[in-house]
Amino acid sequence: MRRVLFIAYLFPPIPNSGTRRSLAFANQLPDLGWEPIVLSWDADPHVRLDPELLAEVRQGTRVERVPLQSRHRAERWLGWLPRRWRQRGVDALAWRLRERATVPDLAAGWLPLAVERAVRLHEELGFDVIYASGWPWTAFLIAREVSRRTGKPYVIDYRDQWTPSGDMAWEHASPLQLRENPALERAAARDAAAIITVTRTLVSSIGRDCGRDDLHLITNGFEPADFAADVPRLDDGLLRLSYTGVWRPGYGLGDLYAAIQLLNEQSCPELSRLRVVAAGFEPGAAAQAGVGRWVEELGPVPHGRAVEIMKQSDLLFLPVPLGYYAKASLPGKLFEYLACARPILAAVPQDSEVDQVLREVGGGLRVEPGDVPALAQALRTWLQGGLQVPPAQGIERYSRGATARRLATVLAAAAERRPLEPLR
Repeated sequence: MRRVLFIAYLFPPIPNSGTRRSLAFANQLPDLGWEPIVLSWDADPHVRLDPELLAEVRQGTRVERVPLQSRHRAERWLGWLPRRWRQRGVDALAWRLRERATVPDLAAGWLPLAVERAVRLHEELGFDVIYASGWPWTAFLIAREVSRRTGKPYVIDYRDQWTPSGDMAWEHASPLQLRENPALERAAARDAAAIITVTRTLVSSIGRDCGRDDLHLITNGFEPADFAADVPRLDDGLLRLSYTGVWRPGYGLGDLYAAIQLLNEQSCPELSRLRVVAAGFEPGAAAQAGVGRWVEELGPVPHGRAVEIMKQSDLLFLPVPLGYYAKASLPGKLFEYLACARPILAAVPQDSEVDQVLREVGGGLRVEPGDVPALAQALRTWLQGGLQVPPAQGIERYSRGATARRLATVLAAAAERRPLEPLR
């Protein structure tokens, strides 16, 4: 059994889409001859956590949790305060210290302590290769420094693009980050034994940014065991359309709610059978959009409950972000939707990454993002029983076992310092 230092800032119990990719790889690798030693963030007390996620971590997995240096220092400096004041003081000081170290990102303060812990782990246990998942990009810099100090090769896995696309509402890069990060990215990429990313578009764009043409494609995927159990449908005469995911600027259910409002204005009689079940974001948007009578917003839910919601559905809704990622993204929930064997209504651009997958395997109907009348018509057709979507075929290539085998192939080539043709 070979060992991999598995640097994953996002790992249970932190609920995040990035957590699921790292969790799945860490759980699958032991079956492929690799023992992961996970190096993760010891999350601040005010961060929302999902303790149920801890039960999904494979038994026996060693997880080393390291705080940001800002919190470590704040706790050390303010340890003399009375207990009733200590936590508030530590939070305030840690926040101020963290704001002073923001290159390459707000996790920059994780680097010093994480590197020292990783070096000690190498001395104690040894490992053959280093794997780092980003965002945060600080993880790539940790991998590079640990590689320098231990002599072990490293592999970096881009879940997104480091260089801002320039048109995403949630991308916030300071002038200092814009100035310093390109050189840091090129250095991390230059010295990496291998680079992985999640879509064909990102293979091209990241390769261009970092000056390499040998990137490996390993998409997100689904865990078959999560979808093996039968979940009874609710026999109440309603047709359920579900969405499980975040809502942030440029990415959410705005088009769907507008389409429902349009059907209401058109006095669509079948609308009385519609029930939208949405989870993953704070409730309130449906009421603001005037569609609360047809929509149930559940807020953030554990992953097991999200799977149950998907499997109780008659139709699954999949939007993509506006801007660059409308074509470049391939959300992890797409593969979970496919695993549910429910038809997918995808508001995605033609020839986007999502569109290409749906054309390859089936299982979905596409409408153009922002085309509310077309989306309303698709909903009307579905409510009338006329929506024909062929079931998906050949989705096994996107199982977590299949994607982990690809990762194990990359890790083995890196550890043995031998070339590997790009996996695409």
